[in-house]
Amino acid sequence: MEPIHKQGPGQEHQKSHIIQLFAMIIFFIIWIIDSFIFTFSTILTGYIPIIIQIIGFISFLPLGLILSFRAGHVIFQAENSNKLITTGILSHTRHPLYLGVLIIYVGFIFLTMSLISIVGLIIAFLLYNYIASFEENELIEIFKEEYLEYKKRVPKWIPSIRSR
Repeated sequence: MEPIHKQGPGQEHQKSHIIQLFAMIIFFIIWIIDSFIFTFSTILTGYIPIIIQIIGFISFLPLGLILSFRAGHVIFQAENSNKLITTGILSHTRHPLYLGVLIIYVGFIFLTMSLISIVGLIIAFLLYNYIASFEENELIEIFKEEYLEYKKRVPKWIPSIRSR
């Protein structure tokens, strides 16, 4: 049986799943402790109506899920292809799967207005950015100039509205 994480160009970071799990655990520990136990920074809940909080949550959660699902569908269908994927959602942002997860975290912040949870979001972002940068270096090694051109056209995180 082959290992899940093979070494060599084009492979995901060897500890990608552990890093992502760590990011999720850190975020949710901070969010739960602040939102439901100590409520250090949930002062905005007294000023922002619960309906606005719920609307924020139910807006960001599906957005993140849809983005992650669409990205995963494209990426995993072309997993054994030796071609650089630059169409669909990947023509708007280079890391839509990771961005979708981060957007889901934003939805949870909206739900309880936990400002300290923004620290957890920043930590998660830094970890995802580390993985994304590793993967980009792998893709540069494989696709060379083609990936560098793609990198110039498509933003890493903030999606471009117009298709490239």
